[in-house]
Amino acid sequence: MNTTTRCAALMAALLIAPGTASALTLAQAEQAMAAHNPDLLAAAIALRGTQGDAVSASRRPSPELSVGTSKISRQEGIGPGRWKDKRVDSTLGLGWTWERGGKRGWRMRQADALVEAANLSLLDGRRQQQVALTEAYFGLKAAQELQRIAAEDRRASAESLAAADKQVATGALAPIERARLAVDDLKVADAARETERGLREARHVLALLLGNDIDAALSADDAWPRAGATATPAPTALEERVDLRAAEARVIAADAARALARSERRRDVQFGLEAEREPADIGGVTWGVSMSVPLGGAKRWRGEQQRAEADYDAAVLERQQLRRAATAELDQLQHALAAAAQRRTEYEQLQGPAARQSLDGLELAYRRGAATLTDLLDARRSWREFESDLIDARLAHASALARWNAAVTASEGHPR
Repeated sequence: MNTTTRCAALMAALLIAPGTASALTLAQAEQAMAAHNPDLLAAAIALRGTQGDAVSASRRPSPELSVGTSKISRQEGIGPGRWKDKRVDSTLGLGWTWERGGKRGWRMRQADALVEAANLSLLDGRRQQQVALTEAYFGLKAAQELQRIAAEDRRASAESLAAADKQVATGALAPIERARLAVDDLKVADAARETERGLREARHVLALLLGNDIDAALSADDAWPRAGATATPAPTALEERVDLRAAEARVIAADAARALARSERRRDVQFGLEAEREPADIGGVTWGVSMSVPLGGAKRWRGEQQRAEADYDAAVLERQQLRRAATAELDQLQHALAAAAQRRTEYEQLQGPAARQSLDGLELAYRRGAATLTDLLDARRSWREFESDLIDARLAHASALARWNAAVTASEGHPR
């Protein structure tokens, strides 16, 4: 091979070689997701907002300072001399609002419940994202194994085709048999290209969950979960789940909002203290007090009370629906996990050895002339289908196990 040919071969190898993958364990992926996942970051920002609302809700009405000047004449102006000699009437007032009906307490109760709901919603978001991360991680592992198997099939097909060319040249193999091998080689090549596309898509899905660049070359290095992996036992009370606890917190917040709307029936009172200086008065500075109460009948707050009652009923209904859905989900996930574990066990322990022995036997029989090319191609096709089904069974089991553990896990921690 001359220098030009070697350079061309090297350039072709560089173009078709896959990019260097970034090895990643599932634990490392979880840490990266917690720090960079956009959905979790948005939930954390929402939690900070509700914490700010809680600070605002605990604040009492601030005193109000007022300064005013009146009796300014267009003809005589404000008068000569120092400010105390002016003809204008100056006032200085200070006012306070007395909240009645326990409004501040109900605001604080509502805000605290909303903070708790946001906190639990963040934990529930982490729970759901953990499921998505596990599925994406093992989805990438499945894509890697499919790509590896496709590459091995491609290499074996190329070797068979090269051996067939030698046999055709010596007359040991009919050209039509070689043509059939060439057609099968095209199918293997198509399958290899499809697995490459699937591998790129799996990396993109995982990269989005981790908050990485879309072109990150990720590689899943962890082993498949064991077929007999212990699943987390179901909780004795569904209310331990963070999503149901968040729903309960929203009910408490809606109940506090309802009580706050009802407290509007007791009108707030505003008190004021005022100092007034008018040069025409003999006393110089005079003092005054004031009190104001908003007017209006019971209909004035009827709309707010109706809205609060409707929000409370909606929160109670959501809590009931979530509890029913959680009960049904546990039943479905339990059966799905059992079925996935049984299917994987059957593929690994029963069908795997038999399928491999069948292929090896036909390969040997074909080389000795005891089997036809059709039998050999059918055996290879069956073996490729079996390997694909085995990977799919392992992926389904890993996904079912992750969904079950997430559904029954009660998170007690509080995000920072």
